[in-house]
Amino acid sequence: MNSINWFFFIIVILTAILTSLIFKSRNKTQTKFFTLILGISIFLISYVSLLEILSRPKPKNLEILNKYVEEVTLLHVSWVEGEAIHILIRLDGVKEPRLYSFPWDPIQAQEFDEALEKGRENNEEVRISNPFFVSNLEERKTLIYSSPAKPLPAKKPPEVGITAYDPDAEKKSYEMIEKERNKEK
Repeated sequence: MNSINWFFFIIVILTAILTSLIFKSRNKTQTKFFTLILGISIFLISYVSLLEILSRPKPKNLEILNKYVEEVTLLHVSWVEGEAIHILIRLDGVKEPRLYSFPWDPIQAQEFDEALEKGRENNEEVRISNPFFVSNLEERKTLIYSSPAKPLPAKKPPEVGITAYDPDAEKKSYEMIEKERNKEK
């Protein structure tokens, strides 16, 4: 989401610079007015289009920045038979999961689904090798495996609290009770 904001900011700055250059030129008032309307339209259309893109899965072929990542964590698989496979993955070092659209492949969809089911049964996360890398199946098979469960955090040593046993505490209280009885007599 933050990268979308930067892209929109860059588009706004570039459009504002172009609009202001034309607006300050010696063109006719009609051209200046048309340029101002065009600049405002570009702002609105780019903002609405970027917001609309956020709700759509990104096609596999359009991945640029994370194309050569080694492995990803598979979170969810959904498909429309004959059209596409949609996978939700988490990239290492990135907080937000990402949704991608892959071409329809019934074998691949079944493999993803079985791996997720097995991972849920064993309470393990499912890791897959780079799904964006384009190669033939003979050279490189897609690696799907369940990574071992993450170890629990180390336990802290118990702190001594109010409930700690002090054998001398009872003796002191008995001695105080006897002193009070002796005073009363």
